[in-house]
Amino acid sequence: MQKLNLSYQNKILQQFESYPYPNVPIEESPKNNLKLLYESSFVTARYRRDKRVITDLENRVMLDIACGTGATTLTMAIANPGAKIIGVDISPESIKVAEERLKYHGFSNVTFQVLAIEKLEQLATKFDYICASDVLYLLPDLSLALEQLGKVLKPDGIIRANLHSLHQRVNYYRAQELFKRMGLMDSNPEATELHIVRDFFSALKDQVNLKVKTWQSADYEKDDERILMNHLFQNDKGYTLPQLFDALSCAQLELISMVDWQHWDWRELFKAPDNLPTYLALGLENADVTEQLAFYELVEPNKRLLDFWCGHPQIMPNQYQSKADWQELDPSLVMIYCHPCLQSEAFQKAVLDKQSLIPLNLGDFFSFLVKDAWIDRTIASIIFVPLLSAPCSLAKLVDRWLEVKPVNAVTLERFDRKTVAQLLQSAIADQEALGILLVAVED
Repeated sequence: MQKLNLSYQNKILQQFESYPYPNVPIEESPKNNLKLLYESSFVTARYRRDKRVITDLENRVMLDIACGTGATTLTMAIANPGAKIIGVDISPESIKVAEERLKYHGFSNVTFQVLAIEKLEQLATKFDYICASDVLYLLPDLSLALEQLGKVLKPDGIIRANLHSLHQRVNYYRAQELFKRMGLMDSNPEATELHIVRDFFSALKDQVNLKVKTWQSADYEKDDERILMNHLFQNDKGYTLPQLFDALSCAQLELISMVDWQHWDWRELFKAPDNLPTYLALGLENADVTEQLAFYELVEPNKRLLDFWCGHPQIMPNQYQSKADWQELDPSLVMIYCHPCLQSEAFQKAVLDKQSLIPLNLGDFFSFLVKDAWIDRTIASIIFVPLLSAPCSLAKLVDRWLEVKPVNAVTLERFDRKTVAQLLQSAIADQEALGILLVAVED
């Protein structure tokens, strides 16, 4: 096993020493990519697991595994301001670029080390949040890799990781098998191998299946990285969701959620999800989340990455677990937060626009939403104007409603506090379900 691991590591190291990944310009910043920041935020992950709103990021310690040239590390630093972050990678060349990148963007709370995943315990640190992006599918033993991550994870910490989807990338695995047989992957692919791949696809007829499925000439003609990360990717392996769930179980970890959970709703696959054949409706509604996810992927394998959060098994805290719980509490005890990664200038401008009466479509501002999400502009103003500055209690939002909109435009009668609280609870619950607002209950 040690020799196998060394062989795997050497192949990966050679490729990334020659072509540090990702090849993103150092000056490029993800600060305006709200979807990327939202999905990289510890706040998002923690709320998905236990409905806890994290406000002390400066006290958190995070780890970026296989950080490469530091693009994911930079995203983590922006998405989790104040957190201490350590980036590790086996490629010294990549680490040099990563250090330069974070220095360029002014982050002093990030350090880097040349270190392999099996040596993580040398860091002598337990982490609140671990990112393992684009690395686990390159390792020979997924369960062992997850177990090694679990050893350096705090009891209530969270791992974000991803795997290549076998179903989505099956055609690229055909290409990799072909080029292995041609001897192009016996050692680290270089300029000669890239040239051969391009000549090969140029010589194929356009209607040949492998060319149709894996070769878009405009994208590949000048992009070496695209070929290396697909057709000539050393040690690349695809997984199904059941294989992931088995590996998590072996590593004594549990699935928290898919990171892009909004895009895994099996109901969206059907023309009329509320009117399904009985055997489908009963089977899917009663299935656990792992079965529902596996069903989705078999029917619609449209995601290159199986992007997920996991962690140690948890005993759920004694706090609200459904919409109804916090809606029944005293409004003064319920705190409402706008997700900290969603401070979009365009959204703020739209919310503050007093001239427009057209409802707001939140999907125009937050790209992680899978469908249109309309909200009355007045209600949006009542909720979001104060929240974009600081969290506030539901009671204060009720006060704001009564100040801004004291009279019911239909009945011409004055609103009472109970009615306003119910209307706000409904609107906030909708935004919480979308992942835009977070709700916390005061002790």
